[in-house]
Amino acid sequence: MWSQYENPREVLFGKEIISMKILLLMPDAHMHKLKIGPHLRSMREAPLSLTTLAALLPQEQDIEWKLVDGSVDPIPLNESADLVGISVITGNAVRAYQIADHYRQRGIPVVLGGIHVSILPGEAMTHADSVVIGMAERVWPRLVADFRQGRMARVYRDEIPEGDWLLGVPTPRRDLQRRSGYMMPDTVHATRGCRRACDFCAVPVVWPRYFKRPVADVVADVKSIRGRLVAFNDVSLLDDLDYSRELLTALIPLRKKWGGLATVDIAHHPDLLELLRQSGCQYLLLGFESLNQCNLRDIYKGFNNAREYRTVIDALHEYGITIQGCFVFGMDEDEPSVFAETVQQAIDLKVDIPRYSIYTPFPGTALFKRLEAEGRILSYNWEDYDTMHVVIQPLKMSPEELYAGFKWAYRETFGLRHIWKRVAGLSLTAAVNFVGNLSYRIFVKRLYHEARFAHPYTISDPGTPPDSSHWADTFECWEIPN
Repeated sequence: MWSQYENPREVLFGKEIISMKILLLMPDAHMHKLKIGPHLRSMREAPLSLTTLAALLPQEQDIEWKLVDGSVDPIPLNESADLVGISVITGNAVRAYQIADHYRQRGIPVVLGGIHVSILPGEAMTHADSVVIGMAERVWPRLVADFRQGRMARVYRDEIPEGDWLLGVPTPRRDLQRRSGYMMPDTVHATRGCRRACDFCAVPVVWPRYFKRPVADVVADVKSIRGRLVAFNDVSLLDDLDYSRELLTALIPLRKKWGGLATVDIAHHPDLLELLRQSGCQYLLLGFESLNQCNLRDIYKGFNNAREYRTVIDALHEYGITIQGCFVFGMDEDEPSVFAETVQQAIDLKVDIPRYSIYTPFPGTALFKRLEAEGRILSYNWEDYDTMHVVIQPLKMSPEELYAGFKWAYRETFGLRHIWKRVAGLSLTAAVNFVGNLSYRIFVKRLYHEARFAHPYTISDPGTPPDSSHWADTFECWEIPN
């Protein structure tokens, strides 16, 4: 038995646990993945949420951890545990609530946290014994300590730290994660938040400022990784130029290869491009989003200049950096011709690995508020909020046209002749990019054959708007008295 009590929920009120088992879960987020024998492998980098939570508690404490990412492993519904923690994003919120309800019915307390819970804590509260709002670094250790003493509160809310520095972030417990589940198993982060505020992005809703970890902390984290390839999962790693220069310079002696996310204006700084090369940068994911400057202006991303995309791509290619270029379909200026135009541009510009998504109004964002006011949100079923479904009424095409065009763009882009046009060459980089493109051909098959992609959105259960009391700014925080 992991708990000294037959019903672990009794610890909520007055009983103390000395040794315990904590089960940390992430429901399947339907990311791109490959099936290799009996195992699934995510095409994304390993997430940091669960491994960071486990690292926030000293290893000498008598806690046994089990971490499960539902994207690559089955959720163990019959697992025994004293406490279950579930990290929730909008696209897996429905499944997260189902799992939470299941464990609570078994008498096991459940804590919900993550970006979706931080935006809609009132919604999450109906499925949890406790919720965490905001960053977990300071509140998670207190929550676990309170739980062990039998006085876990219903709500833990972390206030936004003062200043720009993000302190106290530990080296993740990567030893608790199945490395073979990820194409990029070694993930780090140097920053949190973003200095931009694109209308569809939930990041500035939760983290209104841009935070940086001390460079020495990031270097120590990278040094702890035995492999040579590292993925930075920062949403905008290079926003602070002075910090970026310091960080990249510090990475050079480590002789690692790495990739991450950046904005297109990185190409305006030749000295930074040289530091990227010297520090081992292999790829950057860039949000081009649209070829239409009016679209870019409307989504608050006017700092992108579509006429400069070729210059940006040529500059990064000159420094040996692979480009994963992201484009979004369904913006207000998009007409049915946008799909063919974008695919052709991805070919002509030689975007190494294009990625497409559908304009999605995540809760709390400026886009959500605008489209809700305009009556253009078709689905409030969070299962549809994966950027691969149509949850809005586009202005210049039907939802069905948008969905069909999105699928066609993927199929056309990753046809063999178009892959060859974009990545042809005899170098090792070209070979790696070719393999990466082939993996997306598998995703195309999923788009056309999996039942979940059969319709633009869940027509049979489109859901309803969140209750006004569920939003973080109106949610009343109450706690169980000591």
